[in-house]
Amino acid sequence: MCGIVGAISDRPIDPGTIAEMRDSMAHRGPDHAGLWSAKDARVCLGHRRLAIVDLNAEANQPFISHDGRFVITFNGEIYNYQSLAQELRKQGVAFRTHSDTEVLVEAFRYWGHQCLERLSGMFAFAIWDTRERKLFCARDRAGEKPFYYATVNGTFLFASELKALVGWSEFRKQIHFPALVDFLTFGFVPDPKCIWEGCQKLPPGHQMFVETNSEGAPVAGRPSAYWDMEFDPDDSISDWGPKILDTLQAASKEMLLADVPVGAFLSGGVDSSSVTAALSRSGCAVKTFTVGFEDKDYDERHWARKVSQIYATEHTEKLVVPRDVSAVFEKLLWHYDEPFNDYSYLPTFYVCREARKFITVALSGDGGDEMFAGYKKYQRLGMRQTLQSLLPGRVRSLLAAGAESVLPEKSPFQKTVSSYGMDAPTMLLDMLTTCFPLRTLRTVARGALAETLKHYSPTDVVRPLLSKAPPKDVGLVNAMRYLDLKLTLAGDILVKVDRASMAVSLEVRPVYLHREVMALAGRIPPGLLVDRKQAKKALKSAFRPWLPNEILYRDKMGFGVPLKKWINGDLSHLFSGSTQGGALEGLLDSSLIASLTLQHLSGSADLTSAIHSVALLNSWLGRWTGSAKPKNAPAVTEGHAVSKAS
Repeated sequence: MCGIVGAISDRPIDPGTIAEMRDSMAHRGPDHAGLWSAKDARVCLGHRRLAIVDLNAEANQPFISHDGRFVITFNGEIYNYQSLAQELRKQGVAFRTHSDTEVLVEAFRYWGHQCLERLSGMFAFAIWDTRERKLFCARDRAGEKPFYYATVNGTFLFASELKALVGWSEFRKQIHFPALVDFLTFGFVPDPKCIWEGCQKLPPGHQMFVETNSEGAPVAGRPSAYWDMEFDPDDSISDWGPKILDTLQAASKEMLLADVPVGAFLSGGVDSSSVTAALSRSGCAVKTFTVGFEDKDYDERHWARKVSQIYATEHTEKLVVPRDVSAVFEKLLWHYDEPFNDYSYLPTFYVCREARKFITVALSGDGGDEMFAGYKKYQRLGMRQTLQSLLPGRVRSLLAAGAESVLPEKSPFQKTVSSYGMDAPTMLLDMLTTCFPLRTLRTVARGALAETLKHYSPTDVVRPLLSKAPPKDVGLVNAMRYLDLKLTLAGDILVKVDRASMAVSLEVRPVYLHREVMALAGRIPPGLLVDRKQAKKALKSAFRPWLPNEILYRDKMGFGVPLKKWINGDLSHLFSGSTQGGALEGLLDSSLIASLTLQHLSGSADLTSAIHSVALLNSWLGRWTGSAKPKNAPAVTEGHAVSKAS
C-alpha cells in the first residue's frame, strides 16, 4: 500500500512543495519516497512506498514505462499481475522488474483505459502521458483505495489523503455544508463529496482524464464509470454453496501473493472465520489477529479462539480498554482527515497496530455483510417486500400510522412497522441514518448549516443511486445492497480500514471485495440470501463444511465498542463538553451535547452515535480549521532527489 500525490499546473511547480505534501503521508509508505518532475516543471508526481511485491529499488515509484512515454504513481495491489504480464510478454513487452506497478503501466500503454476491465485488485492511480500531455486517473471497483482531487487557481491536485492537498498553500479550507449535513446524517462524507469546498473524491469504479489546454492549464474531465454492480439473479441454481466455496478459496489464494509476511483478521464472525478457513484449506500457515474488550457483550475473543483452534492458526489477541481511546483520539482525528463517526475505528486501529508487529499484509472479511445481505435491516426489507406484494399501499400506510399511535415511541417494532408507510427512498435513507434524522437535524441546526438544510436533503444522495438500482426492478434487498456498496462500504467501512491500517503501515485486503466474489454475489437471488428469520443465508449454508454451527448461527455482534458505557464513565471527559465557545458554536444548538448526554445517562435512549458525532466534529473542526499544517502531525521522512523526464 502506498501514498500518491501529484500536480499539473499552468505555471512551474516547486518540487519541494510536492515533496512536503507527499511526506505528510509518510505513514502510508515508509520504505521509499519518490518524486518525478517534467522538464518544464509544470507536472510533478510523488509517491510514498510500502514495499509489498518486488522489494527491489528498481520497482520504486513514480515508475516510467519502458518507452519513456508514461509515468505512473500507484497505490494498491494488482492481484492478477502475473497473468497480465504473460499476456503482455506475448505482445513483445520486456519487463525490467517483477512488480505489479510495471505490469499496470505497461497494460495501460498497450490497452489504454480499457485495461481497467482486466484488473483484479484494489487501486488508485494516476498515469501521466508525456506525449499527449494528459493525466489518466482511476479507482478500484469498490473504492478500497482513496483518491482526492481539486483544481486550485490553475493547478490540478490529487492525493491519497486530504491532508496532502491541504498542504498546498493556495488550498482554502472552507466547509462544504452539504457534506457536513451528510456527515451528521450518515456518519461519514459520501463520495464524491468532500468536507472542503472545491475538493472531490473520484467515485469507486470510475476513471477520469485531465487534459491540458493550449496554454498548458489543466482541464479536469467528468468522471465516468468503467464498472458498476449488476444484479442478474440466476434462479436455476438452488444450492450456491459449491460456487461460493470455490470462488472464495480462489480469491483468497490470488490475494495471498506478496513478498512480505501475510496474515488475517479474525473476529470469530462468519466473514473473517471463512477467510481464515479458506487460507488454511489452501495450505497456508495462517497468523490471525483479534481485539477484545473486558465487557463480555462486546468481546468476541472466545469465538475467534475457537476458529483459531480448528485451523491451528498462530493467534494473537489485543485487549482494548478506555484509556486506549484517550491515547489515540487526537492522532486518529489527524489520520481520518474528514469527520468520521464509525467509532469501530478504535478497535480497527488497535488490531492493525498489533498485526503490524508480525505481518505487513492482512486479509479481512470486510464486505461480506454488504455483498451477501448480512444485516438485520435486510430481514426487514425482505419482510417489506413480501407485504408489498400482499397489501395495497393504502393499507400499509394505515398500518404504519397505527404503529406510531399505539406502539411505544422509538421501539424497534414501532420503527419497523412505521417504515412500511414510507416510499422506498425515504425508508432506505432512514435505514442508512446513523446520527440525526433530518427532522431532528433541522431543529438543532444554526447559521450556515440551517441555511443549507433549506434547500438540501440527504435524500439527494440516495435518489440518484436508486435510479441505477430501482427497487421496483431489482427489489428492496438488492437496492439496499447497492446503496451499501456505494455508501456504507465506500464512505464508511473502507475508509475506516484504510486510514487505520495505513496509520501503522499495514496493507489490508478485503477478500469479499475481490471482483469474482462481487460478481457471484450479484447472481444470487435475494430470496436465497435473506428471509425474515435469517440474514446471510447463502453464506452460512455454504460454510457448513468449513465451520461449526455455533460460529455460523450465533447472534451477530458486529465489530462494536462499549462506547455507550465508556461515555458515562471513563471517557466522559472526551464526550461531555459543550459546543459553546467551540468550533461548532453557531452551527448546532449549544445545549445539544448536554441534552443528548442527559438523555443518554437517564437510559431513556441510546444516543452513543449522536454524542460521538457531535463531540468528534467539535474536536475535528478545532483541529482542522486552524492552520494548514495541523499540530502534532506524525514525523515525516526526508524526500529523495527529483528525476527529470519529458
